[in-house]
Amino acid sequence: MSGKILSIKERIPQETTLPDGTYTGTWGGYVIDVRYKDKSYELTTEEGVRGMGFKVVVHIVNGVATFTSIIN
Repeated sequence: MSGKILSIKERIPQETTLPDGTYTGTWGGYVIDVRYKDKSYELTTEEGVRGMGFKVVVHIVNGVATFTSIIN
């Protein structure tokens, strides 16, 4: 398959935080991708998973982030 590229954007890596709350994301390897307020965040996990596209829920309470996988 081929197609037209609509835009190219630079991702500037920098350490940041997310507010306390619950977020949905996609897990692959050691990274969970989360979108919040039109921005993408990459969360690094302690343990990895083989494959990509695993749905997870990220919980942040008092600045501590944990995640739980959802049955795919």
